[in-house]
Amino acid sequence: MTSDTPLLPSRLARTVETLMGLAVMAVGLLFLRIVHATPPPYGDPGDIGSAAFFPGLVALLVTGVGLVLVLMAWRPAAPVSMSRGRTSRALVAYGLMVAVAAGLPWLGIWLVTMLAVPSLALLFGERRWPLLLALAIVPPTLVIHLFEGVMGIYFPRGVLR
Repeated sequence: MTSDTPLLPSRLARTVETLMGLAVMAVGLLFLRIVHATPPPYGDPGDIGSAAFFPGLVALLVTGVGLVLVLMAWRPAAPVSMSRGRTSRALVAYGLMVAVAAGLPWLGIWLVTMLAVPSLALLFGERRWPLLLALAIVPPTLVIHLFEGVMGIYFPRGVLR
């Protein structure tokens, strides 16, 4: 199955993808440089309780994603291209994430995550209710305790104050 949409020539597509990957790597490295500046502006990036730990971790992940994008630009072409996507589901998921960001200050982290995580799973086809219930409880609990208990980064409590 091939798509009817015109594709960029292989050399141009690889160049564009490589440049995009290098740009993502540059952003990640820039933020890594800021986090690891001397003297450390936000505390020791190696200390999990410091204000620099999580931004440094995210910057490292962004740099890694950029490297993966560069490497994927030079992989052999796939034999079959996708002919159709699920754009409507992706847009609904995006809308849900916007609603999460907008509702977080009022509803609080617990309610928002306990509704959003299983809703996303439901949106993408999960129908087993025990698993949806577990998704409503386990990931929010782990993430909130990691951030608040270990890293000292607190989220809004909303209506559950």
